[in-house]
Amino acid sequence: MGVEAGTMTREQADAYLAELSDSRGDMFLNFLTEDLHPRIERDYGTAPSGHGLFGYSYGGLFSLYAWLTDSTFFESIGAGSPGIVGADSQVFARLQAMGDTLPATKLHVTFNDREILGDVAVYQNLAKNAATFLHRLTSRSGSVTSALMHETHVTGLQASFLSYLRTCRAR
Repeated sequence: MGVEAGTMTREQADAYLAELSDSRGDMFLNFLTEDLHPRIERDYGTAPSGHGLFGYSYGGLFSLYAWLTDSTFFESIGAGSPGIVGADSQVFARLQAMGDTLPATKLHVTFNDREILGDVAVYQNLAKNAATFLHRLTSRSGSVTSALMHETHVTGLQASFLSYLRTCRAR
């Protein structure tokens, strides 16, 4: 779409897509749980359990990836407007590979009505694919919640994060 709109060259678009095809999510998740958390715990005395993870847009896609790995490190995970741009995203294959059993970790997914109803194709695809992902979860048992925010992709971060906190982190 960027090439068609004249905002990037074919070479730039190809390089961007190549980076997306090997995002190294496994390395980042390992860094968070095996390197960063122990250091924060050591330096600041945080709790050893009860952790949450929230990501928005491509960070939301990473959050879905972390949930789909069935890691027990996080008590809850929030995926705000997860960047599931393509219907061929790995999250669908990973979800199918899990079978009928879902992770015990709470998952809260949000997306925005202006993404669905707006005229930006990438956000329409993102919202459509997030809804498809949620739809594929409905027939399975698991702790999954969702919310539709009344925002755009640009303005939805705060509302999505607050929805995650209210739903999964309220004590």
